Amino acid sequence: MAYHFFVPTSKAVVHPEFAVEHAGLTMLKPSGKWRLRAAFLVLTIAVISVLHYETPTSYYWAHPLLQRTYYIPILFMALWFGWRGGLAAALLSAFSYLPHLAMAWRLHPEYRFAGYVEIAMFFVIAGITGVLSDQERGYRQKIEETASRLSTTYKELHDSLEQLRRADRLSALGELSAGLAHEIRNPLGALDGAVQILSRTRLPEQERQEFAAMAEKEVSRLNSILTNFLEFARPHAPDRVVVEPGMLLESVSLLASETAKMAGAILQIEADRVPLVHVDSEQIKQVLLNLVLNAVQAMPCGGRIVLRSRQEKGFVLLDVTDEGVGIPEENLERIFDPFFTTRTGGTGLGLSIAYQIVNGHGGHLSAVNNPASGATFTVFLPITYEPPVGTCITQRAMA
Repeated sequence: MAYHFFVPTSKAVVHPEFAVEHAGLTMLKPSGKWRLRAAFLVLTIAVISVLHYETPTSYYWAHPLLQRTYYIPILFMALWFGWRGGLAAALLSAFSYLPHLAMAWRLHPEYRFAGYVEIAMFFVIAGITGVLSDQERGYRQKIEETASRLSTTYKELHDSLEQLRRADRLSALGELSAGLAHEIRNPLGALDGAVQILSRTRLPEQERQEFAAMAEKEVSRLNSILTNFLEFARPHAPDRVVVEPGMLLESVSLLASETAKMAGAILQIEADRVPLVHVDSEQIKQVLLNLVLNAVQAMPCGGRIVLRSRQEKGFVLLDVTDEGVGIPEENLERIFDPFFTTRTGGTGLGLSIAYQIVNGHGGHLSAVNNPASGATFTVFLPITYEPPVGTCITQRAMA
C-alpha cells in the first residue's frame, strides 16, 4: 500500500477518513472511496483533454467551454483533498492542455496567450479553494474536538449530579427515619405505660377504662403517623380533570365552614376570573383544606381567612391568607420539611404532603408573612389547558 503526502502532525490538516497516526507523522492513507474519487477526477481531466485534441479549432465556441470545464475536477480535488490535491489537479490539467495549446493554436497568438493566463488561473483557483477547504476542515475538526470535550464534561457533571442526588436522598432518608422514630417513640412509651398499668389485677374499673381509652388514642395516633408517612413516601399520581379554580375555593370553604365557625374565624372568597386548570381536584382540595385548617389553628382569637384566586406569569395562584400569629422567620425555610411542626400533637407531615402534591402538578407552594399580621400560603398551578372557543365545561370541582 502506497502512502502519500507525508507531513508533520502539528501542521497537517487532513481528512478524518484517511488520516493515520504513525511515529509522530500524519500519513494520508487513501481509503477505497477516496482513491475512487481521485481516479474519477483524473479520468475527467483526461476526457476533457481528449475532447480538446479531437475538436477542430474551427469550433471557436467549443474550446473556451472545454477550457473552463477543467475547473470542475480542479475544484473537487481542492475541496476533497485540500490545496495539495487542488494543485495536483491544476498541474495535471496544465500538462494535458499545454501541448494542444502550443500546437493547435500556434497561428493564433492572442488565443494562445489567453490560454496561458487560464492555466495560471487553474493554480490560483486550486490554491485558494484548497486553502479555504483545509481551513474549513480544521475548524470542523476543532468543533468536533470541542463537542467531544463538552460531551465528556457534561457526562462527568451528570455523574457528579447523580452522586449528589443520591447523597441528598440518603440524607433525606436519614432525616425522615429520625423524625419517624421520634414521632413513634412518644406514643409507644405511653402505650407501654398503659399496658403495664392495665396488667395489674386489682385496678379499679374506672382507671382501667381511662388507661384503655389512652391506649386506644395512642394506637390511633400511631396509625395516623404511619398513614401520613406512607402518603408522603408513596404519593399517588394525579388523576387530572379540567377544573374551575373558583369552584375549588368554594368547595374547600364549604368543607371548612363549621370548623372555622367554631373557632370564631370567618371565611371569605375573592375569586378573580382566571383560566381553567388541569389538576386532580381531590388532591388540590386536600392541599387547600390543610392550609385553611392550619390558618384556623393559627388564629386562637378568631379572625378572617381569605381564599383568593388570581393569575400571574403562566400560573393560576390560589392564596390562603390569615390574620393569625404568622410564622417565625427562622422557621419559614423549614415548614415544608417532613416532621417539622410547632403545634402540639402535630405530625409535621401535613405541609410536606401538600408541597409534594403541588410539585406533582408541576407547580409549587410558598409561604410568606403578611406585613400586618398572619401569613399567606400560595399554591402555584401551571396553566396547561386552553379550552376551544365555545366549549362547555362539564367537569367541576364538587365538595
